[in-house]
Amino acid sequence: MSTAPAVSSRRTGSGPSVTWPPITSPICWPGANRCCAGQVRRRPCGSSAPSTTTPSPLAALRRRCDKGDADGAVSLALNLTWYWQMLGLHSDAAYWLGEALAVPGGGATPDRDCARAIHLLNRIGTRPGASAEPAADDRARIREVADRLLAYPELPGPYGALAALPLAFLRGEGTVPAIVGRLADGDDVWLAGMARMFRAQFAENAGLLDEVRPEVEAALACFRQVGDRWGLADALPMRALLRQYDDDLDGALADLREARSLAGEFGPLSLGDEVFGDLRWIDLHLRRGDTDVVSATIDSARERALRANSPETRFLVDAWEAVLRVRLGDLDRARDLLDGAERGLYGDPPPSAGARAFPGDHARALVGSARAALCLQTGDTAGARQALVRAYAAALETGDLPNLSLVAVTVAALAEARGCPREAAVLLGAAARLRGAHDRTDRQVRDLTRRGRAALGAAAFAAAYEQGWDLDARTATTVVDPARLPG
Repeated sequence: MSTAPAVSSRRTGSGPSVTWPPITSPICWPGANRCCAGQVRRRPCGSSAPSTTTPSPLAALRRRCDKGDADGAVSLALNLTWYWQMLGLHSDAAYWLGEALAVPGGGATPDRDCARAIHLLNRIGTRPGASAEPAADDRARIREVADRLLAYPELPGPYGALAALPLAFLRGEGTVPAIVGRLADGDDVWLAGMARMFRAQFAENAGLLDEVRPEVEAALACFRQVGDRWGLADALPMRALLRQYDDDLDGALADLREARSLAGEFGPLSLGDEVFGDLRWIDLHLRRGDTDVVSATIDSARERALRANSPETRFLVDAWEAVLRVRLGDLDRARDLLDGAERGLYGDPPPSAGARAFPGDHARALVGSARAALCLQTGDTAGARQALVRAYAAALETGDLPNLSLVAVTVAALAEARGCPREAAVLLGAAARLRGAHDRTDRQVRDLTRRGRAALGAAAFAAAYEQGWDLDARTATTVVDPARLPG
């Protein structure tokens, strides 16, 4: 299906600038015989404004808001959420959904609850430097909407699927809502693919990789069936992660390359999405030993993070470079990077009071783990333990077990440095349980395993490792607490 040429729309005064196809082109969702989203490309916001004879969707949305058409404004804004999602225009989604919801009138409906949820989800992630209190207020509102929205027997339109997973995560119940299961088993192939990816992400978050594998393959099959390149570009990196865990680094590289190629077909991603894509590449190239490529990718990721005005994302990039610098022996550079990241993440001076400038617990976990690795290189085991206590607390806040496993591996390194090789082996096994995989291509895991076998003997190491691997996730979470190690 073809679309009319893209044009730019800019609202006079406050509000974001965005480029969309004119209103005469179809606004549709991916699916059999109805996918046009992949053909939409953004043009620079400085391109010419739309003519009065070819109004843009945003001009139409503005008119509905100005005329007091509450239901019409919400309906059109929801139909635009796919473009905003696909192109990573989260600020635009937050702004325009907010404008539509601010129109007086309109009853309590699933559509309106979807709009509120997507508005708040986008707003939380697009206010760099905001204090913790507004973010907490937004999260409380989302939980209120979630209780209503997830109770509906079905959700309206594909935008309902876009709201379901984040809402379920924020409710913190650890179970996939029933609505996602109904979508996965439904007749709409594209929605089934999205629901399968949601379930895969839930399972990966809980370290249940045996559940992730079939869901990812099913999602890929659905997206291929309907010809949705955006869905394929979203699902392939998850399969790359599985291949990485299976020691198939070449296969992981092929999946990431295909995902990048597909994403390039429907226009540039948002800067934030590009940075997170870079982080996947950095991790993979570190495992492959491609040091020069890692350095170049870190530089480009940092430049994008700076342009995206996302400090916590920049600190994630800094932490990854610190990991690289510790491995290369450039400890001064690693220390400078971590000092800056800690000032930003915890306040300046950092943290005895525990003040947090940003809600980036993933960043705090990675920065703390990298700081501990630096301390271990200089023989400062007390400093490593202190850093890991903070990293562990941050990882717990994320509710992301693979993130916690990253911290757990460094806790194992601390146990080894303190002369406890058997405890280190148990911790390595517990870390594997948390992520749901042994992850033998990770350099730190590989080095700790090699030294543990040398210290204990292959059989004793395997027995200790198995002890950690056999734990359930809840017990493993407690076992890897660095506070359990002697001070």
